[in-house]
Amino acid sequence: MATMTTTATELVLALSEGEKVAGLHGDIRVPLSAVRDVDVVRNPVTEVRGLRAPGLAIPGRTKIGTWRRPGGKAFVVARRGTPAVRVTLEGADYAELMVGDDDAAALAGRVRAAAGLPEPAVEQRVTFASGELTLGGTLALPPAGATGAGPYPVALVVTGSGPLDRDANHKSMRIGTSRDLAHALARAGVASFRYDKRGVGESQGSFLAAGLSDNIDDARAALAWLRTRPEVDPAQVFVIGHSEGAVVTTALAAEPSADLAGVVLLAGMAKTGEETLSWQTRQIAGDLPAPVRLVLRVLRTDLVAKQAEAVTKIKATTTDVAWIQGRKTNARWTREFIAFDPAPHLRALRTPVLAVTGANDVQVDPDDLEAIAALVDGDVTTVRMPGLSHLLRREEEGNGGLRTYKQQVRKPTDPEVLTLVTDWITSRLPER
Repeated sequence: MATMTTTATELVLALSEGEKVAGLHGDIRVPLSAVRDVDVVRNPVTEVRGLRAPGLAIPGRTKIGTWRRPGGKAFVVARRGTPAVRVTLEGADYAELMVGDDDAAALAGRVRAAAGLPEPAVEQRVTFASGELTLGGTLALPPAGATGAGPYPVALVVTGSGPLDRDANHKSMRIGTSRDLAHALARAGVASFRYDKRGVGESQGSFLAAGLSDNIDDARAALAWLRTRPEVDPAQVFVIGHSEGAVVTTALAAEPSADLAGVVLLAGMAKTGEETLSWQTRQIAGDLPAPVRLVLRVLRTDLVAKQAEAVTKIKATTTDVAWIQGRKTNARWTREFIAFDPAPHLRALRTPVLAVTGANDVQVDPDDLEAIAALVDGDVTTVRMPGLSHLLRREEEGNGGLRTYKQQVRKPTDPEVLTLVTDWITSRLPER
C-alpha cells in the first residue's frame, strides 16, 4: 500500500511494486513549498474525476494512477472503504495527490504541519430539512485556539449556478470557492455553513426541476437551521453569496425576518436576469477563439440572436424541465431567473453590504457595482477588483473569459478576495 511521508523539504509518495505497475509510475517527490492544502476524503474512489491516463480502475473498488481533468492532473491510490488524504499542489507536475490511509486524519495533520499550513477548520457533516427534502451540508468551526471558544459568529455560504456541491465544485470542474471561503473564515474565528444544492451530493431532490425560488427556500431553511445550532451566535449571522448565490442572498436578506449582521455579494448583479444573460452573451461572443468566430461567421450564426431565441422559447414553457436548442434545460429556474429583478430587493436591504466584482468578469457586469451602491440605502461597500474573473481568480494577462476557466481553477480562490471578505466581516463584530 502506498505511503505518504515528509522530509525536511519534500513530500514523498512511495508506491508498492504492484502500484508502480498498475499506475505506470514511480515514487513521487514534491517540494513542501508546493503544498497549498490538505484535507481528508471519506470516499475517494467515488470522488476521483477525469480521464484515467494511465492507470488501473476497478469500478467502485480501486483507482491507481493518473487522472486528467480540467484544472490539472491527479495521482491517485484509492480503495473502497479506506479514507484518503488529498494534497493540493501548486507549481508541481500534479495538481493533486490522493492516497488512502486507515488513519487519514492523522496523516493529513502531519503533512499540514510539515508544510507549515495553519490548523484546519473543525468540520461536521450534517443534514437539515427544506420542506420535504433533506439536504446535506458542512458546518465549519474555527480551529482550537483561533479566537477563543464559541458560540461563534457565522456565515451561510451560498454557491453559484449549476449543479454545484457544498464546496462549489462541479463534477467536471473543481471550483472550490465555498470551501476556500469557509476555511478562511475559520482561521479568522468565524464559523460557516455550506450545503449541496438540490439533487447534488448528499442532498435530495432534482437539480433540473428546481426553480430559483426553490433555491431561495433552501437558503432560508439553511439559515433557520443554522440559528438553532449551539455552536453559533444567532445575533451575528452573515450570508455570503457568489454569482447565483448573490441573487439568492439579495432576495433572502431583503426579507424583514432575515435579521442579518451583514451580507456579502460576490459577482452580484443589479440588472434583471434577462438583461444579465444578454450582457453575458455579448461578452462571451467576443471571447471565443478566432477559429470559432470564423466558423460562426461562415455559418452566419449570431450568438446574441440565438440566445434571444432561446430566451423566447424558455419564456413560453410551462414545465420544470424542457428541451431548448437540443439540450435538456432547467426551464423553471431559467424563467424565474430571467424575471428576477434585484433592484427592489437591494432597495429593501437594511443590513451592511459588501459587494465585490472582478473587473474581468464576463458573466456579471462589473458596472453593476455602481447601481448596487446607489440602490442600497445604508452601509454599503463596493469593490471592483482589477484582474479578477467570475471564478474569483486573478487573470492578469487575459480577460477572465470562459475559455480560460479550466486554467483558472488550477489556482486557489484569490487570497485578496478571502482577506477582504474576512476582514469586512470581522470588522463588524463586537469585541469579545
